[in-house]
Amino acid sequence: MRKVVKTKRFQACFVLIVLAALVFFGRDHLHFIGDGWRELQDADFRWVLAAIVLVGLSMMAQAEVMVVLLRTAGVNVKRRAVNVLCLAANAWSSSFPGGPALSAAMIFREQMKWGATPVIASWYMILSGALAGAGMAVLALGSLFFLGRTVEPVNLTLSLVGLLALAFATNWVAKHPQRVEEWLVARARAFNRWRNQPEDRFTPAIESFSDQLSAVELPLNKLTSAIFYSMMNWALEIACLLACIMAIGGEPPIAGVVLSFFASKLVGQAQITPGGLGPVDVALTTTLVGLAAMTSVHAFAAVLVYRMLNFFGLTLVGWLVYFGAKLAKPVLDTEPLHSAEAKDSSTA
Repeated sequence: MRKVVKTKRFQACFVLIVLAALVFFGRDHLHFIGDGWRELQDADFRWVLAAIVLVGLSMMAQAEVMVVLLRTAGVNVKRRAVNVLCLAANAWSSSFPGGPALSAAMIFREQMKWGATPVIASWYMILSGALAGAGMAVLALGSLFFLGRTVEPVNLTLSLVGLLALAFATNWVAKHPQRVEEWLVARARAFNRWRNQPEDRFTPAIESFSDQLSAVELPLNKLTSAIFYSMMNWALEIACLLACIMAIGGEPPIAGVVLSFFASKLVGQAQITPGGLGPVDVALTTTLVGLAAMTSVHAFAAVLVYRMLNFFGLTLVGWLVYFGAKLAKPVLDTEPLHSAEAKDSSTA
């Protein structure tokens, strides 16, 4: 029985059953698909096509952040496999309440299969989140400036300084693993003496941990590249929203659209519904009216078109990719060209 449960076909069927149950119990709340489809039919096809291209490029930029960071750490992942993982993880994230936690666990697991150590996978999670947060802060504060609002330079400075401090700290740790090991061993021994336990019971684990630290050094050119792709991910997603607004005949100020976009992202962080369905739509519609000077009719239509592409369409593509990777050719389980451990051993 355990062997059957571990097969990819069983796992794919189980996920499909869960999705079917989710759709069945939430069928009364899926009327937005019909509304969105009608708005898509009435929208300018050229702008809709542009929005589709932009949302695809935004996912590629997001995947490129992972490629840059993992390859910098010595995990030579294939770009195709990373794009498949990002699409599949996005589908998991947007399909379930609390989906981001499932998505993060999936990304962590796949990175470990590619040869990343727990330290490298954790480092990626922390640094990619910091890059996304800093990019959001820079774009949002820039939009406030263009709207004529007062922007405190200290806010922008703190966002950038925080990102640089994190990069500096990880680089320092990567260059001085021995000092980190000595400090941790000393603290662990003091703790063990206080608990009347053997002094060196944690020492082997700490030594193994410190051996992995040297892989997380991030040179300036790689940091710059990761920042660029992280910013492009946001910019392309915002451009997708702008294209959806243009598709229904709107011409809003760009700065107002940027602020509306980030306001809806903040509301969607809790994700108490799949993909933030409901709260995100309300937040985006009301902020487009208040900040982008759109009528409620135009704002609602634009949000329907945008969510049909960025939420429903992207989620559908993600699940197709996920099941294709599981059943046809298991791209998600593909071994990397070289693992981090192989790099370390060859260096030694």
